[in-house]
Amino acid sequence: MARRAVGSRSLHWLTLAVVLPLLVLAVLAAVGARSQMQAAWADARMEAERLAPAIAAELEHDLGQSINEIAIYPDPPIPGEPSPKDEILNGTDIGALENLRNDPDAGISPAGLPRRVLAGLAIHRLDRGWPANVAVMEGLLTVEAPSVLTTLALEKMQLGGMTEARWRREEEIRARVKELGLDEGDVWELRDGVFVHIIHREGKLSFVQIPDMRVDHDRSLPPWAQARLALASSPPGPEVIATSRVRVGSGLEVRILADTSLIEAPVRRLQKWMFAMLGASLATAAVALAVLHRTIRRERQLGEMKSQFVASVSHELRAPVASIRLMADALEAGKVAPETAREFHRLIAREGARLSTLVGNVLDHARIEQGRKVWHMEPCDLAALAADTLRVMEPLARERGITLRHELAPVEASVDADAIQQALVNLLDNAIKFSPPDTAIVTTLANYGKHRTFRLSVRDEGPGIPAHEHARIFERFYRPGDELRRETQGTGIGLSLVKSIAEAHHGTVTVESAPGAGSTFILELPVALSNSSTGH
Repeated sequence: MARRAVGSRSLHWLTLAVVLPLLVLAVLAAVGARSQMQAAWADARMEAERLAPAIAAELEHDLGQSINEIAIYPDPPIPGEPSPKDEILNGTDIGALENLRNDPDAGISPAGLPRRVLAGLAIHRLDRGWPANVAVMEGLLTVEAPSVLTTLALEKMQLGGMTEARWRREEEIRARVKELGLDEGDVWELRDGVFVHIIHREGKLSFVQIPDMRVDHDRSLPPWAQARLALASSPPGPEVIATSRVRVGSGLEVRILADTSLIEAPVRRLQKWMFAMLGASLATAAVALAVLHRTIRRERQLGEMKSQFVASVSHELRAPVASIRLMADALEAGKVAPETAREFHRLIAREGARLSTLVGNVLDHARIEQGRKVWHMEPCDLAALAADTLRVMEPLARERGITLRHELAPVEASVDADAIQQALVNLLDNAIKFSPPDTAIVTTLANYGKHRTFRLSVRDEGPGIPAHEHARIFERFYRPGDELRRETQGTGIGLSLVKSIAEAHHGTVTVESAPGAGSTFILELPVALSNSSTGH
């Protein structure tokens, strides 16, 4: 018990020595995985913080090149002073009207409208087919002399197209400036997917517009990054990892957005492989420990069975040797009656045969385990061999009140006759040991499977064997439960030897048994071996 306790503690310490470092490694791997993820995000932020100012600087340069100035006009109109030029406007002289239209000092009419525009409209009214007037009027109405009349004049002259679209956009900006009351300063706004920068400074109005789209400015961005414009007043989303102000006016910034899955994907792949390797190591260690535990437990059981075997052999040898010595001493002293002397001689012969069988089993078992057993495969009359064996075992069975019966069919097979007889002796000896008095043991020999194999079976009426022990009873040194072990003699190698003999003949030995129903041991062997020469 002390040895077993020491062995168990050793196994526990060994398990702890293997598992604990792996668990520590698993914890370190988890901490390392977290650090790797943090490092990946730190690198991404560092790269984004480097890229954002560079993109903003390029955008500032582009915006400086695309400022659009907007002409300002009084609304409502401010009336001008009357002039003789007003008479030209009421006339039909196209030449005079043309000169007035082209005169930068034409001034404002008493109605508050530019005289140049009014002259151009008069020319258009008098001669609609004059293309030169249309070309001049586009710039005059929208750039040189804009007024509250421009929108109506564009529609009347059907200028349309880009000129009208640009004017409507500028009108929206003028209206927005008036709405904001932006007398001086600038503002960024986002309308209909377009960023607009409106500047009103020193009596001049200008604007810049940028579509709301991904910003790259021919700069190569990492696959996980997007650069977008945003109003600084709008809250950044969680995907924004870096920003940089655009130094054109105020209120616009470049934001670098990160795709979480793309940043974390390489790290997660690495973690997947790392944890897979760690899992494989844990699984391998678990399997190795399980095998080691099983092997050690098996060795321990084998050691215990060997100890029991030695004790059983010692007991089996001591009893007959002691009996033989006592009877031999009595015979030598000459104090035994003739009838008793004959009985002593018979008992000495029986005990000698028993010792011979026991020693033969032990020696054969040792030779088979060491691979030194030589098998002599020769044609044999199995029925005659079985009948001879039954005659040898008859006296032992009669002593115990047991009847030996047989059903032997003629079978010729290539076998090791001595080994087969030894196997049958062991099976009969086992059956006699465990059979109660006044019962019968039946030995059967028959061809089986179209004469390719034969069956040799021994059936008794003993207590039977539980199903969970059917496989173990053929293990070396194993004996059934404690109660039977105490009540019967034996070393635990008889059935193991029978199994070795069966396997040497390329056959099998099985048992059919249940508690209270007796047992039938069956040897099934081929009639002729593929290699019938002597071997081991």
